[in-house]
Amino acid sequence: LMLSSAPGSGNHLRRLSRFLSSTQPDVSGKVLVAPLEVSNGITVSSDAPKKYGVKKFGSMLPEFYRQNNYCEIDSKDHNMQCRQVLGQSALKSKPHWHFFGDSQMATMVKVLSEHDYPYKVTIKRGNARTDDRCELGKYFNIKRSDVWIQPDEKRLQGPERYGKDNPFCSDMKGWGPYMIGDGKRSLEFLNVEFAQDVEIQTATTSTTQEAAALYLKNDSKEDHVCVVNAGLHDQAVLKSPDTPQDQFVNNVKSYLKLLESVCGNLVWVGITEVQEVQPTRNLQRNAISLKWNKQVYSMIASTFPSSSFIIDVWDESVAAPFKGNGKQNIHYESPYYESFATLFASLV
Repeated sequence: LMLSSAPGSGNHLRRLSRFLSSTQPDVSGKVLVAPLEVSNGITVSSDAPKKYGVKKFGSMLPEFYRQNNYCEIDSKDHNMQCRQVLGQSALKSKPHWHFFGDSQMATMVKVLSEHDYPYKVTIKRGNARTDDRCELGKYFNIKRSDVWIQPDEKRLQGPERYGKDNPFCSDMKGWGPYMIGDGKRSLEFLNVEFAQDVEIQTATTSTTQEAAALYLKNDSKEDHVCVVNAGLHDQAVLKSPDTPQDQFVNNVKSYLKLLESVCGNLVWVGITEVQEVQPTRNLQRNAISLKWNKQVYSMIASTFPSSSFIIDVWDESVAAPFKGNGKQNIHYESPYYESFATLFASLV
């Protein structure tokens, strides 16, 4: 992700206020912009952390799903809710885990693979860190399409920057696909940063998500878990006035249906908070993230009621300090990713 080095005004106090009641007035000293309508009458500021009173989206889910398929990470209690909910589920000890996402997911998986993976590693493929933005297509080892078709902005299709000018390459820099395992068990990261993009086009598929499902095709999908996140890169594409309000959730639905054909177990990781610094350059908005989280959670619970799980990371991200003494727009200090990695270490 493109990161800003601009300082976050009032960042320390804003973080401190996370521990106060969500109904208390803002103590950050930050000048807030006018409120924005999110959805269903919920009004939040465009900078919308927990203290604005937006309540848990889990409470809006069907009771059975909420109790058995939904959790919120909370490092203060060692992610106990998620350990209990997910640890008692069909996810426990599945042999093959595939993680999809941007540099946020990549950072967590790197910690998991290098420090917390509980099995002996005898097989390695690919590299976590790379400057080659065109590595994913080569990693899939699927014949390229002869013609690369540009993304459709109205449908929120990536890529938006580097990948748009360099066919078959990724917008995301610094992270690549890789796998570790022993032949019987495996852990894999695939750098798929959008809910729908055309970075990787093959002779038979038109999107990266379709190519990923083709690459993962197997004869025993119940042995596979797909852990997925998207949303922050997608907001950088949210520019066309003709984009439908539900386009992102529809893209996620299509994405997960593709993965459901190869992974019998789906885990969706929600969108995190951003600082909203340098807003003309960094197009992510917390109001949009909250709206998309709510829409996606509802869709997943109704569309994939028995094969999906949701991990809500919003409050944990609000509590976490941003990296670089609070200067970065999206990434957090290491403890956020380290705590998250230990959760998955208890499941794989």
